[in-house]
Amino acid sequence: MADRSAVSTIAGYFYQFDRSILSILGLTGANDSVAIECIEDIDIHTATETTAVQCKYYEKSEYNHSIIKPAIMFMLAHYKAGLTADRPTIQYQLSGHFASGQDKLVLPFDIGFLKANFLTTTSKEKTVKKHEELGVSDAELEDFLKLLSIDVNAAKFDDQFQTIIESLAKQFGCSPFAAEFFYYNSALRVIKELAIEPGEALRVITRADFIKRIDTSSYLFDEWFIAKLGTAKYYRGLRNEFFATGVNVSPAERLFIIHAADDSYSRNTVKTLLKTISRKYSKLSKRDAKPFSPYVLLVGIDDSELAGLKQELHNEDVRFVDGYDFKGAQFDAGSISRPASYAAAGPALRLFCDLAEARQTFLSFQRSREIYEFYRSEPVEDFGDGAIRHTRFQIPKYEDIDKII
Repeated sequence: MADRSAVSTIAGYFYQFDRSILSILGLTGANDSVAIECIEDIDIHTATETTAVQCKYYEKSEYNHSIIKPAIMFMLAHYKAGLTADRPTIQYQLSGHFASGQDKLVLPFDIGFLKANFLTTTSKEKTVKKHEELGVSDAELEDFLKLLSIDVNAAKFDDQFQTIIESLAKQFGCSPFAAEFFYYNSALRVIKELAIEPGEALRVITRADFIKRIDTSSYLFDEWFIAKLGTAKYYRGLRNEFFATGVNVSPAERLFIIHAADDSYSRNTVKTLLKTISRKYSKLSKRDAKPFSPYVLLVGIDDSELAGLKQELHNEDVRFVDGYDFKGAQFDAGSISRPASYAAAGPALRLFCDLAEARQTFLSFQRSREIYEFYRSEPVEDFGDGAIRHTRFQIPKYEDIDKII
């Protein structure tokens, strides 16, 4: 219920952000751009014109002229100011979605309708006519109407979102899942970053720059995306896409990189996570023709804590190797990658203590290799081998990893 409530509360923001994403993806000229939160919610700049767009989303409300009246008054004020500032002509667009009542607005309408329904406010004390207050003549109102377009039948929230996913999937040649969880997630982050930039010039972006910025190397944990989707659904989606193999997990050299250094570090939590990874990503029965077991690299844990963790794993009969066969030994990549087997000597878990050791070992393999990295702020550097599938997931707490894998 909490997730649904959060979505309802910020639906208008998401609708506006989604419209911004669509506007950027719809640009065609190399120098065309979109400005976020400048004149209006979205300003679209092309070689021939500028269109200032304001978005309204009232999926549970009936349309009434009063709902869009303030927006039209603002647009008229901006239009009038531009006449004296000798500013290039600007098109004004109001786009809204409503539950019903759209038939109340019959287009096109004349300046009489504009004055009566959108520019006049009446109260017990007085009647205010915005056009008179601004000193706008009838001729100027006629000109303003030519620049104004109103759409009260804009796409539904879900329909607009689906259009974005289809556009992103086409742009990047990817699956709908990747379009949503990767590119759309990243797109929301970029729009949010643009919206809070202090200067208007910094809130402008071209299509090419937008595509470049959303094509990152990680599945980012963005608060807005999670608020829309819900944390549980987000984790479930990642699990279904990457880790829902169950008993059919295929043979591969798998490395899980866990960034576990934060204020909530718990040895028991990490130990339980290691056991989960070992159990789910090992095949060590007598029936397995090609037995295998996973690798784990723990990042951010000091040597003394690693020693204590390993001692507890040993005490609890977890069959692991770390590449050090005796006290004082040098790291041995051959030792940590020894064949897995049902026998007691076959490791059920391979635990790296150092990034360089993990990189050395994995670069030596000729077999299928997969890396799954879970980080909080900064991931490790790429291993430098394009044949290694390195998938990164940004998560706020390492304790949540077990909800994904």
